[in-house]
Amino acid sequence: MLFLSLFIGNCLASLNLTIGIDITNKESLAYLGRLEQHYEQFEEKGLILNIVNHILPCYTCQQRHNYTQPEPNCFGGGRYCQFSPFANGQLLLTEIIRQNCLYTTNIYIYLSYINLFSQDCLENPHYTFCSENILKNIINYNITELDECINASFKGVGDKALLENYILSKEMNKQYNQSFLNVFLDNKDITYQPFNDMIVQLCQKLHNDPPEYCNIYSVVEKNTTIKLDEQIFFYLFIVMLILLILISIRMLKKANYVILNKASIPIEETIGIISEENVQ
Repeated sequence: MLFLSLFIGNCLASLNLTIGIDITNKESLAYLGRLEQHYEQFEEKGLILNIVNHILPCYTCQQRHNYTQPEPNCFGGGRYCQFSPFANGQLLLTEIIRQNCLYTTNIYIYLSYINLFSQDCLENPHYTFCSENILKNIINYNITELDECINASFKGVGDKALLENYILSKEMNKQYNQSFLNVFLDNKDITYQPFNDMIVQLCQKLHNDPPEYCNIYSVVEKNTTIKLDEQIFFYLFIVMLILLILISIRMLKKANYVILNKASIPIEETIGIISEENVQ
């Protein structure tokens, strides 16, 4: 079952948000990046964020050369691969490792980085430069430590195209095989629900001790509802008023039509008509 290992490993946690992403899928990265402004408050109330990455294996590499030859879009001789029209697969895999190192070191910096990366770098032809620019010039993060984490994730020394990588192996063991966004709140699939609905559900699960954002959101939502109700009544009043005016105009036109018809009867046709005064 998808994410089974995560569910079992975190079964004692009070609240788990599991997000499956693909490094080439902008929607999944953008969704994750939006958590930046909310996560700290929810984490303080017990939320645990789990990230799983989609990594492709080379299905024929073991049969062809038992992972002993380099593959252009892979590490580990084809054990881990990725593809994109915007970047080489090895760059994509390195980015997955980089993000994992950030996530492990500081989840707040990780979310900030993901938010910026999804907006600026995903389809940028200068993929690596864009990533480094965010880290060095915007987030002001020490990329030397990050590079050390990336290098240390490879097992052994030599050509990285042939080396196994424990971070990529760990991600592959999670068996996330989707190339698009997946979201689970505890064991409930909420993939197709909007981001704001996910936040609402988090607030509902933490209703006994909600973060400040939930209280603010509740007040705003209530005021918005009241305002919408007032607007609805106002527009209904306008519609009714317009209908009354239209009905009045129609009745006036009908009355004028009758009067005009009576006025148009020739005088000679009225001769001989018995009037009320002639009746004894």
